[in-house]
Amino acid sequence: MLVQRYERIMGTRVGAQVATPPVRENAARAAIDACLEWMREVDRRLTRFTAESDLMRLNAAAGAWAPVSAMLFEVVERSLLAAEATGGLFDPTILPILEAWGYDRDFSAIAYREAALEWRVPSDLTLPGHWPEIELDRDGRRIRLPAGVRLDLGGIAKGWAADVAFDRFFDAFPNALVDVGGDIRVRGEIEEGRLWPLGVGAGRAVRDPRPGAEPEQSAVVTLGRGGLATSGAGERWWLRAGVRAHHLIDPRSARPARVWIDTADELPDQPPLIASASAFAPTAEKAEVAAKVALLRGYPAALEAVEVESAIEGMADGADRPEHAEIALLLTLSTGAAVFSANLPEYLTRMGGGGDIWIF
Repeated sequence: MLVQRYERIMGTRVGAQVATPPVRENAARAAIDACLEWMREVDRRLTRFTAESDLMRLNAAAGAWAPVSAMLFEVVERSLLAAEATGGLFDPTILPILEAWGYDRDFSAIAYREAALEWRVPSDLTLPGHWPEIELDRDGRRIRLPAGVRLDLGGIAKGWAADVAFDRFFDAFPNALVDVGGDIRVRGEIEEGRLWPLGVGAGRAVRDPRPGAEPEQSAVVTLGRGGLATSGAGERWWLRAGVRAHHLIDPRSARPARVWIDTADELPDQPPLIASASAFAPTAEKAEVAAKVALLRGYPAALEAVEVESAIEGMADGADRPEHAEIALLLTLSTGAAVFSANLPEYLTRMGGGGDIWIF
């Protein structure tokens, strides 16, 4: 039988599914309940929309050493490792820019309409790129942010939470799935002989932004092991002085990345834009970071980079390997086409538990 439950936490749909014999139904329900309670704690500690959260207290203390919770220390540490591994394309220090573009409150307050704020970006705004200056004191469990630097952990927290919950609450279940707003971690089968089927690629849902509108899928994959994350701006955009903005900030330009939302975004004689990027990785955290980096790299550079890293991974033992070598991508483009990295079929077979893919 399939035991499942979902709630709205962290501003998104969060839940878990466990395929289990009926005799273990109560144990599965208890595990899901405990998982969701912990997710609510993650939301309370890591949200940037409450001044009392662990994250915002750290941001308020920028310029000085601040004692932090074990949870916040771990996620900040993970975010800095991701920034280093991606050469700064993933950057947790984008919060001032994100707010300047209008995302300074819960998304429901600005979704698909004008954000009420001043047109000009403050002249003293701290730009991204200061993540190497963040200091960690592991023994004292303290963090020092440079003056003016504030963190947004939305680019990694969902994947991290999916991985931790998966290991903490579902280790005793051979067939389980944790889903934190589309950042997914899975193991086993949904039923005997059938891996977990997952729809990916919601790029064209932007044309129907009404609450509850079902996102369109560009492909279905079956997965028996690992992580999957999909990122795009189709469902999270707003207007700033009449210009469409979204949450995927490119730290190189301090502007929303060039991704596809509708035909007005396209330029003649240029490669098609990415509408959504789905990344496959051993963990949901790595998949989440990889999906966002793919959007920043654009098409076809994102596929080419992953294929190069995959080739390096296949070198002899002892060779230097990128942190995100064990990654495959599936992109939905502005044309509606779904394209994937050359290593995806092998990835699904070798690391995805024998999974498969169907392109629509």
